[in-house]
Amino acid sequence: MNARDIPAPVRELLAALADAVDLPLPDITDADERRAGYVLRDRARSAVVVARTVLDNGHDPAHAAAYLRRRTAETPADYQPWRGPLNGGEGR
Repeated sequence: MNARDIPAPVRELLAALADAVDLPLPDITDADERRAGYVLRDRARSAVVVARTVLDNGHDPAHAAAYLRRRTAETPADYQPWRGPLNGGEGR
């Protein structure tokens, strides 16, 4: 099976799940690392709940994806990302 064979609503749900937990690395300050941990923890919990509602309760994947995108937007990655020499920074 390849990506073209996956129904569009399921592809959208998979993309929403990946987007929810694919966060930039935080800068090395304690505050940025703590905030990044909180964001990832909150988004991961939401992702698990959404996946379970589809798998266990038969919820519509398209609606689940839209819900997860809304929840993800409510917990923005509002910390300073790490900027090393390969992504425009000097590194530390």
